[in-house]
Amino acid sequence: MIESSIEELFESINSSKEYQEYQEIVSILNNNKEVKDLIEEIKELEKEATKLEYNNYDRYKEIDKIIEDKSNKLKENNNYKEYLSKLKKFNDTLLASSSLLQEYIDEKVTI
Repeated sequence: MIESSIEELFESINSSKEYQEYQEIVSILNNNKEVKDLIEEIKELEKEATKLEYNNYDRYKEIDKIIEDKSNKLKENNNYKEYLSKLKKFNDTLLASSSLLQEYIDEKVTI
């Protein structure tokens, strides 16, 4: 019974407008070479900066500036802006679902 209720909850989330819109923009971003390349560049630079900082090399500050510039360029991309917006809406939906579950559990389970 619990498993079927959980499955229903997941199905409800998967069929929600927020999830569907999020999936659409993820698909658009996955097909946007410019955005994908920029994200990969940022990830690689972050790894490099972390290693440099860990090893006490000040060069990481230069790389942090490059990361900041690339991140700002990414944030200017309309598809990426829309992605962030849809991600926030979907996360809000998940948070609301989580809160409802927690309230239900708190009501039903007494210690």
